[in-house]
Amino acid sequence: MHQIVYHALEKLNMGIIIIDQDHKIVVWNNWMERYTGKSKEETIGEKLNFIYPHFAGKNHMSILNSALKLGQSRFCSSTLHKIFVFPADEGRKNVQQNMQVDAIVCGEERYALLQITDITGYHNRVSQLKHAIREIGLENEQIKIAGDISRYQALHDSLTGLPNRVLLGDRLEAAISSARRNNQKLAVMFIDLDGFKAVNDKYGHAVGDLLLKAVVVRLKQNLRESDTLARLGGDEFMVILFEIKGVEDAANVAQKLLDSFERVFELNEHRASVTASIGISIYPIDSLDADTLTKQADSAMYKAKMAGKNAFKFYNEVKI
Repeated sequence: MHQIVYHALEKLNMGIIIIDQDHKIVVWNNWMERYTGKSKEETIGEKLNFIYPHFAGKNHMSILNSALKLGQSRFCSSTLHKIFVFPADEGRKNVQQNMQVDAIVCGEERYALLQITDITGYHNRVSQLKHAIREIGLENEQIKIAGDISRYQALHDSLTGLPNRVLLGDRLEAAISSARRNNQKLAVMFIDLDGFKAVNDKYGHAVGDLLLKAVVVRLKQNLRESDTLARLGGDEFMVILFEIKGVEDAANVAQKLLDSFERVFELNEHRASVTASIGISIYPIDSLDADTLTKQADSAMYKAKMAGKNAFKFYNEVKI
């Protein structure tokens, strides 16, 4: 039976060291030979701390004596301890080993069984998996950010950051649905700048872009947070006024917008003056349909142009 047990120890895929009460090595299995490059002839009969001096240290000595004298077992994790036995390949770095120490009692004799497991590959695989998970997480985050940016660009004007025609259409449909449910009114304003082309032709597109941005600032200053200001393109803008009490509210806002153009625009070293023509349609008085309200506001804007510009007109003037 003793020979069978000994051969079994030689077949194990882990290092097996057995030491006696004097810390002399009595078993050094084949795995230990292959792993450390130290043969049985070199090790058996020698003290463990002679083969590996760090076993003479206080911590290791306490672990071994707890097994030999007190019969206590101890698991030594690679996360808390440095390497226990060194591999033959000196080129290997960052080796990770676990060690289980158990007591063996044979009659009056006491021994300590050391089981050494090299888990470097496991640690490397876990590390690689964690790295891969981080990389996938970063990639997914980048994809999400790129998707968010793409969606934002698809729904907003690149120059001013305002909602574009697509987002404006969604906002108007949602506003009409809300107004219908709550029995409220809303106004659609179509705004076209007067004299913008002359500024653009005189100073160039860069100054024209500065003027458009400055116009947006002034328009926003005279609108509520709940209202929507959108750029349709060129020098055309549209406003949705939510929850108005009547046409008087729309007229008051339109006049404030026109008044905001009275001050000259300071555009770096250039100065420019423009005005605006505004057309207004009212839900549900003029129409119940978003497209129709938009066309009506556009038509009313041309009425303001024909009336001399720098003015606002309702699609249906009878209701004023």
